[in-house]
Amino acid sequence: MRTPSRPLIALSTMALASAGLALGAGSASAALTTHCNGDASDVTVPGDLVVSGGDACVLDGVTIEGEVRVQAGADLVLSESSVAERVVVAPDAYLDASDSEVGGNVISRSGYGVYLEDSSVGGAFQGRLVEEDATPFLYSYDTSIDGRVNVEQGLVHLQTVTVGGHVTTSGTDYTDVLDSTFSRDLSVADSPEGTAMCASEVDGAADFTGNENVQLGTGGGVIDCEDGNYFGADVTVSDNTGAVDVSGNIIRGDLTGEGNDPAPTGSDNRVRGEAGGQFTDLEPAAQTMSVQSSSADHAQELDNQREERRAGAEASAELAGPADLG
Repeated sequence: MRTPSRPLIALSTMALASAGLALGAGSASAALTTHCNGDASDVTVPGDLVVSGGDACVLDGVTIEGEVRVQAGADLVLSESSVAERVVVAPDAYLDASDSEVGGNVISRSGYGVYLEDSSVGGAFQGRLVEEDATPFLYSYDTSIDGRVNVEQGLVHLQTVTVGGHVTTSGTDYTDVLDSTFSRDLSVADSPEGTAMCASEVDGAADFTGNENVQLGTGGGVIDCEDGNYFGADVTVSDNTGAVDVSGNIIRGDLTGEGNDPAPTGSDNRVRGEAGGQFTDLEPAAQTMSVQSSSADHAQELDNQREERRAGAEASAELAGPADLG
């Protein structure tokens, strides 16, 4: 048998070395996924972070250089922390972020809830319908979302929130918008408890279709509102089945809509375009709307849900002890 020449041996050795490097690189990439159970502070996670089902992770001052996955039934509590990429929240999982930053999207797949306070999201918020019987919430204060907001189920309460993209909710129990600014279009559809907007700005078109009660501005009684809204384009309010009131708003486009039963009420709107359909000659409401609950009730309900879940997460994380994040 011929002995391989030295150049052939060298090439074979290089090929094996290259394969080893490739395998090593794959192992290194896998090692960059860190699992969190417990609490940690003032550390950097060099890759992705996973909170496994049923675990709780409480982080303070932590930098995550990859994405985060909160698996079913898990809890992630962030304060003064940052995530470079997206955060994905699985069914019955919970994300609580305050004074924190997310560089990518926040995606809730029928999660228990997402709470954002004094935080920023560099991508979009997507509330996807995965489990029909779930009632997830998006509850946010003093937060900016650069992309769009699209929510397909649950409870939505946005207060002092700025959104750079389109805002769409469909099939949510309710959608409350207070003192917030949306740079693009707004659409609220098929909400059985209705929607209320107060002291907010929508720079694009706004559409409210197939809801229960609709309150835009100072009239009605869904919320106690002292300031109207600003709409930068057309406002369309159609086929809503509860009381509809549009009062004290500035509308740079048209105000129109049909099929609302009972007929809408309103007053003191400044419509720069045309008022048409059922909104041609609005009259003030003869009495306050009859509603099941108010925006203040919604906020208190969500506060209670958030406090209960967060307290449970903190207790579980304390019991688990320090999370080994490297």
